[in-house]
Amino acid sequence: MREGNALRMTSPTGRRVADDAHGSILPMRPNPSLRVVPAASAGVAHLVKRAMTFLETNREAARGCLRDAWTLLGQEPEESVIDSPKQYTCRPGGLATWQAERVIDFVEANLGLKVVTEEMANVVALSKSHFSRAFKHSLGYTPMAYVAVRRVERAKLMMTSTRERLTDIALACGFSDQSHLNRYFRRVVGTSPGHWRRMSQYAAH
Repeated sequence: MREGNALRMTSPTGRRVADDAHGSILPMRPNPSLRVVPAASAGVAHLVKRAMTFLETNREAARGCLRDAWTLLGQEPEESVIDSPKQYTCRPGGLATWQAERVIDFVEANLGLKVVTEEMANVVALSKSHFSRAFKHSLGYTPMAYVAVRRVERAKLMMTSTRERLTDIALACGFSDQSHLNRYFRRVVGTSPGHWRRMSQYAAH
């Protein structure tokens, strides 16, 4: 190679960063997605793992996990982020369709309040133990785990559609405080509410 030939280096984005015989570095515009992936990798791995566990028993829960993984990677999924709470599997040993619908409606109407398994069982006139088994058989969650997931989904909706503080969102969704929200949000989504909100805003732009 002749000395007069330009020395050419490329960044991972394909942008040339050195362009003369002395190899002087040209300013390189940072690629936000390259910063997002390492920061969100733990959350994405958590969500993919959860999606795999739900794949055979609860397809909607699996799809919800994968949509959240897309959000953490700075991508906007084609479908709505919020799962429909009316999607469940009616099978022998589980709740009847009318029972599932009634309980789900009760949970949605009371997400901002204290909800316990006994109250959910009373809605369909079942014992706590029978209801708990049938509920998990139909929806893939224990009753209280389902309530927590729906509260997290409500919080995600508020984070993307309002400018409310996380403290206020936590209280509106039935959590005792922001720390309570953070704990369950990390358990369900794999990252903090603040980080998820920032990634959602980035994906929207």
